[in-house]
Amino acid sequence: MTVRPVILIVDDEEAIRSALSTLLGRAGFTVFAAANGTEALTQMHAQTPDLVLLDVVLDETNPNALSGLDVLRQVRQLGRFVPVIMLTSYTEWQVESLGQGAIAFVTKPWEANALISQIRATINAVTHIRREAQQASSEQAALTVQDVEIDLLHYRVFRAQQEIDLTPIEFALLAFLARHPQREWTREQLLDQVWGYEWIGYPRTVDRHIAALRRKLHLQRDELIETVHGTGYRLIP
Repeated sequence: MTVRPVILIVDDEEAIRSALSTLLGRAGFTVFAAANGTEALTQMHAQTPDLVLLDVVLDETNPNALSGLDVLRQVRQLGRFVPVIMLTSYTEWQVESLGQGAIAFVTKPWEANALISQIRATINAVTHIRREAQQASSEQAALTVQDVEIDLLHYRVFRAQQEIDLTPIEFALLAFLARHPQREWTREQLLDQVWGYEWIGYPRTVDRHIAALRRKLHLQRDELIETVHGTGYRLIP
């Protein structure tokens, strides 16, 4: 029997929750919905979804309510990585959302087929990343680049013996670059190799994840991961 991916919809507008639940249910997903951040986190602790559709702005009338970005930060602390696609009417939240760890960004009103394709591609990309990491770990247990140690068996990264908390995509991106030092990769090639060929996100998604790696690893610009202007990136051993 085919397992239906579980999607959690978090939006404070009942009409949007209903419309998305109907759309995604018909597309073959198991769907749960939450009207606010607290309810969403309670549901996630009870059953971890495969993906979260999360509105940036939640319950503006309540100053004590969790915002979408508050929820996103707490999702990042879960023991199992859960990809989050942000939903909003405000495009100016895109940079902030991706910078906090969202995997993609969809603007309301959404186009139904594009949204479903984005969800499927995101779930497939995370599955692809986990599979690639498992295959790599069976060939080589660890990689060391300068003072960065990459434990491929347990998906852990250390710099100067300090553990660095990375999402699976950040981990996969770093590990892929470390397996191919000095080679230049375009953003499109990295999307294909790391995210998977079905990924339909923006090439600039790579930039956001490189920026996150540099921030978490406390790297200066072009330290370890070099920007190749007009092309993409490469790792300097």
